[in-house]
Amino acid sequence: MGAICGVRDHATLLAAALAELDVTCSLHWLSREQRSLRGSRAEMRAWGTRLAAELDAQQPDAILLHYSVFSYSHRGMPVYVAPMLATLRRTGAPIVTVLHEFVYPWGLGGPRGLAWALTQRAAVIDVVRTSAALVVTSPSRVDWLVSRRWLPRRPMALAPVFSNLPAPVAPLASAQHAPRRIGLFGYAYQGVARGLVLDAARLLSMRGVDFRLALLGAPGPNSPAAAAWREQARVRGVGDRLEFAGVLPARELADALAACDVLLHAEPEGPTARKTTLAASLASGAPVVALDGPRRWQELLAAHAAAVVTPTPDAVAAAVARLLSDERMRAALGERGAAFAENAMGVRRSARAVARLLDELRRSSPAGPHGGRSRELVG
Repeated sequence: MGAICGVRDHATLLAAALAELDVTCSLHWLSREQRSLRGSRAEMRAWGTRLAAELDAQQPDAILLHYSVFSYSHRGMPVYVAPMLATLRRTGAPIVTVLHEFVYPWGLGGPRGLAWALTQRAAVIDVVRTSAALVVTSPSRVDWLVSRRWLPRRPMALAPVFSNLPAPVAPLASAQHAPRRIGLFGYAYQGVARGLVLDAARLLSMRGVDFRLALLGAPGPNSPAAAAWREQARVRGVGDRLEFAGVLPARELADALAACDVLLHAEPEGPTARKTTLAASLASGAPVVALDGPRRWQELLAAHAAAVVTPTPDAVAAAVARLLSDERMRAALGERGAAFAENAMGVRRSARAVARLLDELRRSSPAGPHGGRSRELVG
């Protein structure tokens, strides 16, 4: 893992929330630095040896594995999943696995993407077989796991992804300033609707709206992703509207989100429970405009926590313009979004879901394999 790791931040915050529920957690984190096959093999062997010794010394009652497949892969091929699972199985402790990113989708990335999709599906069979229970981050992923007949059946709990950012301290955006700030957190993700967002920006510009499109977070203004945004914005005549905040400390990023008049969530699959960028955007208190899509989260729609619109430039531009012109509407939508982020996507919901699974496992084996409090492995 690099310096920025959403899964690691998620695991750290979840461990703190579990401690409030009287679940004692210890963290054993894999930080990868080697890029060559030989170097990464040596790195993984050394970590596995340390991990085995630490687990043997601690004798955990249960293990919570945070599984993100690329963390245990070399160039996308999950070659280190099996040895990692073998180390965990030797403890004899039940394993609860949080499935973050576990299979690459079909149809993306050409031949390389096909190889990833095939091998990662093979790897997840062993992950699920090794697990006593699963924690899944969205209803659509629950449906996916249940519908795969080639996967073993395991108890599952839904725990939507929560924001890894602290609460903002900067004041929310005011109707008095110009240009207005339209923010997008997660602009570099594969599949983000870049063309649609820039077409909407062009329409807003043509309607005389004075705004800047603030692209927030990693990888920053000198990245290939930023270059692609600049080029496509230039072609549409809105190149001067872009701003890149770059990589910011967590507190500054939270404040930058809160300082936007409107935030966009431009994922074609719709607003889902598994996106940290959505959780952080809602938690900021700024109003969120999200694209509708096939995996939209019905709980979010029912709460009216975001303005979910047809994925067309006209619909996005109209929703943004409407919010920019009505301060009360912006404030009300932002308040609903923040409340939803706290209640439906907060870390305490995830902690309760994990604690319930651990309790069920403990009841099935009252003393646990070693006795004592539950401990946590973060992989």
